[in-house]
This record gives sequence, structure tokens and C-alpha cells, in this order.
Amino acid sequence: MFNNFINGTLNAKMHWQLFRMLLLVTNATGLFIYGFLHFLFFEFPFESANEAMMLLKLCGVASCFAAGISMLLILSDLAEFIIRRKKTMLAPVYVKTFSIALVALIIILNACNVPVTAGIKKDFNTGLTSSYSGMVPGKVFLVMNNEVLNHTDIPLGESFLLVNDNIKGLQVKNGKVTVGCSLRISDQLGKVLLDEKDLFAGHEEFTEKDAQMLKCTVSTGQPMKWDEKYNVLVVFWDKNDKSKIENNFTIRCIDIP
Repeated sequence: MFNNFINGTLNAKMHWQLFRMLLLVTNATGLFIYGFLHFLFFEFPFESANEAMMLLKLCGVASCFAAGISMLLILSDLAEFIIRRKKTMLAPVYVKTFSIALVALIIILNACNVPVTAGIKKDFNTGLTSSYSGMVPGKVFLVMNNEVLNHTDIPLGESFLLVNDNIKGLQVKNGKVTVGCSLRISDQLGKVLLDEKDLFAGHEEFTEKDAQMLKCTVSTGQPMKWDEKYNVLVVFWDKNDKSKIENNFTIRCIDIP
């Protein structure tokens, strides 16, 4: 098939076989990347509904990519056929070479220009994992006593900040953005100790500049116990859109040093 491809003698059956091969390769590559990310972030809890939607989008993009390449190859074969009929070209292989270069250029330009609006960030020092969709954080970190933490040992009774900095993608309406913030703390057995649905309720409007950095204060205390671990989930979401950032991490309450 490769010789037919270079010489421009692909027939309809060969084009169909090439499309199926591209479809298999692109979808398999997408699923491999998807599985690798799950393996890398195995500690992060994924919601089944979001996972199903993500898989559908992944397969859709991969299939469209394969179809686009196949269509370009068909058009290049058609152009080469027309040129041959007119006998205005002595070296038809140049048409195929040009087509391959054009496809590669289109792929590279699209890869450079498509903004990343969904993904996962992880801080391996603290275990802080942030998944985002629509609104994208530039950096996520924990702060206590005006110092960025590289651990999650928190003295019982102390408070700290979860910070999402340099956020992009919030929808602006009438010069303002509207953001919600939920906080949930649970123990290792899954018992919920705190469940705040919206900490920003009543004060959810910000200027676009102020909303580039979103903070959530997390306090420790009763009924928490020393040397116990607790799961913390902080979610920021755009009330003008469906975009959100989910921050998930585990703290250990320690005695005040």
C-alpha cells in the first residue's frame, strides 16, 4: 500500500483500508494516553459521568482527526489525477510529497493553536491534585503563615489557604465574573466532617482581575484528632458557565510543634 500511496495509485478500497487504519491508530493512541493519565493519577477520584463524557469526546476528536487526514489524501489523489489527465506534470510524486508536507503543517499548526481547557495538575510534594475543565489554573498551591507548603502536616487548630493562581477561562458578564466555592472535609472512613456548598454565596461577583487568584481557607479543629488524616475537596466553579476546578488533597493533623 505504501508504494501505491507514493505513486498516487490508491483505489477506493485502499483509501477505505487506510481510513480504518488511521481510525484504529488515532483512537488507540488517545486511549493509551487516557489510560496512562489514570495510572499516573490513580489516587484522584474520577466521576463516572465526567469519565464517560471525556471518553466520548476523546473518541470523537480521534475519529475526526483520522477522517480529516483521509479526506486530505483523497483530495490530493484527485488533484494528482486531474494534473495527470492534463499532462502538465512529469513528476507526479511531487504532488504526493507536497500533500504529506501540507498535512504535517496543518497538524503542527493546530497543535500549537488549540488552547488546553481541560486537564490535571499534580503537586508531588503535597499530593495536591487539581482537575480542571473550562477554567484553567496556572498554579495551585497551599499556604500557611504566608509560606508556601511542601507538605500537608497541619497543626491541629491551625488554618491554611488553598490557592488557585493565574486562572483563565472565566466567563465575563457586564464586566464581572461570578464564582462559587465548595469545601468538603472527610475522614479516612468517608465520614463527612464539613460540607460547605458555597462559601462565596452572597459575595460571588468579582472583577476579572481579582478572580485570577481564588482562595479557600481551610480550618482544622474538633472533631479532628491528632495524627489522623483527612481528605479535603475544594471546588471552584463558574456560575456563568459549566467550567470548574476541583482540588483534592489529604492533610495530616499534628500536634503544635
